[in-house]
Amino acid sequence: MEGKKPTIGIIGLGPVGSILAAHLAKGGEDVVVEDIVQKLLLTAKEEGLHISGITELTAKIGKTAGSMTELSKFNPDIIFIATKACILKFVLPEIKQIFKPEMKIVSFQNGLGNEQIIAETLGIDTTYRVVINYAGNKVSLGQAKMNWFQPPNYVGAFHKGKYTIDETTKYIAHMMTASGLATEEAPEIKKHVWEKTILNSTLCSICAVTRQTMKEAMEFEHTRSLAVKILEEGLEVAKADGYDFGKDALNRFTSYLEKGGAHKPSMLIDVENKRPTEVDFMSGAIARYGEMYGVPTPVNSTFTSLLKTIEKRYSSP
Repeated sequence: MEGKKPTIGIIGLGPVGSILAAHLAKGGEDVVVEDIVQKLLLTAKEEGLHISGITELTAKIGKTAGSMTELSKFNPDIIFIATKACILKFVLPEIKQIFKPEMKIVSFQNGLGNEQIIAETLGIDTTYRVVINYAGNKVSLGQAKMNWFQPPNYVGAFHKGKYTIDETTKYIAHMMTASGLATEEAPEIKKHVWEKTILNSTLCSICAVTRQTMKEAMEFEHTRSLAVKILEEGLEVAKADGYDFGKDALNRFTSYLEKGGAHKPSMLIDVENKRPTEVDFMSGAIARYGEMYGVPTPVNSTFTSLLKTIEKRYSSP
C-alpha cells in the first residue's frame, strides 16, 4: 500500500455505507461510491453526504458510479461491500465481471460466513472482513444518523481458509481510525464475527417476528426467555466451531442486549418495509453451523423458518 493513496470503492450507500464514505472522504481518502439510486449519487456529489447523531459531518463525494461497470472505470484498489448481506448474491456476480487480481474485497456487513462466500464466488484466496461496531439509520436522501458507536471496529483477513492479518488489514485499520472510525486489526476476526452474529440474531429475529423494540423484547418475560435461549444456542455452536466465550458469556451477552434501548433493529425495519432480511446470515447461519456440528438449535431454526415465511408472504408476486 505504498506510493499513491489507494482508491477506495464503496458499494451501497445505506446508513452504514454512507457513514463510512463520509468519514473516509472527509479524512482525505480517494473515495468512489456505487449505488443504483441515481438521485442519491447526485446528492452525494452536489450537496454531500450528511451524517448526524453522535457525530456531525458533511462530505461531498466527487466520484460516483451507478453500476459496477462505472465503478471499474475508477480502478478501485480496495472495494468495501456495504450492502446488506442478503444482497451479496446479486452483487458478487457483478463484481466478478470487473474483478482484477490486485483488487482487495472487503465484506463491510453483518452476518456469518460472508468472507467465505466472497472468496468462493470470486475464486480468490484472500478476502477481508470488518466487524462494524457502529449503527445508523436513514434520515432522508443523502442523510444518515449515527445512533451509536462502541469502538473499535475490527478488521481481519481470510487467506486460504485461515484467519490472519496482513498489509491491507493494517492499512484499513489505520485509514478508518484516522477518519474518526477507530478500527483495530484482529488476527482472529471470526471470533468478533461470531459475537456480533449471536447478539444480532437474538433481537433481530425476535423483534422482526413480534414487532417489538429491543427494550420491549428484553422487558417482556416471554420474549426475554426466547432471547436467552437464542444466546445459549449461539454460544454452544460457536464453541463447537472453536470459539469459546467463557463461563460468564451468557450473562455478559444478556446484559449487553438489555442496553439495546427503544430502537427497532434493522430486520424489523426490513419486514415493515417488505424488504428481504438478513436472516440467512444470522439465525439461519447459526442453525446451519449447528447442523454441521451436531448442536441442536431449535429456537434459531424456528425463527429462521418464521422469517422466511413472513418474507415469502410479501415477496411473492
